Amino acid sequence: MTDGTVVGLPSHAPDDAVERPRVRPDLLVSAELGRGPHRVHLLRVPGGATFEVSPKECFLIRNLDGRRSLAEVGAAYAARFGRRLGPAQWSQLLWLLRQRDLLATGDRAGAAVAPRLLLARLATAFGWAFSLPAGVAVGIGFAALYAVVAVESPRLWQDARPVFGDWRWVVGIVAVSYLSAMLHELAHGVAATHFGCSGVRINVVALSCRVEDYQFLPSRAGRVVIAAVGGVLNSIVTVPFLLVWLFSTPGSASHRFAAAVVLVGTVQSLVNYVPLAPLDGYKMLSHLLGVVALGPESRRYLWSRPRQWVSRRGPRYPGRARLALGLYGTGWHVATAALGVGVAWSGGRLLEPSLGRAGHAVSAAVVVLTVCLWLAGLPRHRTRTDPSNQATR
Repeated sequence: MTDGTVVGLPSHAPDDAVERPRVRPDLLVSAELGRGPHRVHLLRVPGGATFEVSPKECFLIRNLDGRRSLAEVGAAYAARFGRRLGPAQWSQLLWLLRQRDLLATGDRAGAAVAPRLLLARLATAFGWAFSLPAGVAVGIGFAALYAVVAVESPRLWQDARPVFGDWRWVVGIVAVSYLSAMLHELAHGVAATHFGCSGVRINVVALSCRVEDYQFLPSRAGRVVIAAVGGVLNSIVTVPFLLVWLFSTPGSASHRFAAAVVLVGTVQSLVNYVPLAPLDGYKMLSHLLGVVALGPESRRYLWSRPRQWVSRRGPRYPGRARLALGLYGTGWHVATAALGVGVAWSGGRLLEPSLGRAGHAVSAAVVVLTVCLWLAGLPRHRTRTDPSNQATR
């Protein structure tokens, strides 16, 4: 768009910049993903917003390379999808791409962002840790670790109980847990750098790591590993304390402190893999399934089923989407209900001495009201403006 004039057909193009448009060289395009009943690609330029487009539009965008004319791209599109784009559809598509600042203008080129020196060095030094043999060894080692913890959990708890009653030992446990959390975030950053991500923003003190471009990695396994590696570091921190507990003198201070750290570290490690947003387990499952907005879309799917059964109207979900969204949504609702029942029961027990049996009713009412307000406040599905709705259908 120039001065409010919409770009027109190739035959009316004033110059090659319009005749042979080119998307920004730094444009990131994801693999094809599922979003509810639809298939989408994610688009993003560094520092910009993320957009969702259909596979048809993504095909066009990938072919706008500045070498092929719109006529050539249109012919390739027609050969692929059996339909040609008309003048209005081309105009709408190019106008929207310009509005979103996704087309290259002039000599602008995306400057490559170099990874931070420390992350680059660590990624080089620990590159072997991301190999398949290392992954298998880690999996076996952690299976053994948690098997020992599960079997010895009664003894671990008996040894650790005195520690939790002494604030000085509690401070030590908090310090170890904080160090483990710092290494957790560092591991995310190192893994992202190893797999080729450049937009890594990490602050280990504030316990944050943002990787701008890891959703756009072509390797699904790489995305899963980046999400999973934080919990792996938490587990590694737990290992030496388990060894201390196993080989130290029973009843000694080091023996009891190590037991407490093992219990806390195990919880800290495993909670990361719970598949609920915003935990790493949720991201891992989303990448494994190749979907975006797994939680909201699963709720949308289940809540729309009664209306679909009655009216026979609404979007049709592919079989794979129905299975993934149905299972996850059912599990999410069951987990929410179980948590609500547990909180309501505990609250009722606390209120029973003063309110009697009415305490359980009050507690249950508060929990139901809280859950309802929470569900009402969840972001609803909102369809982004998609040029493919006008340009490629």
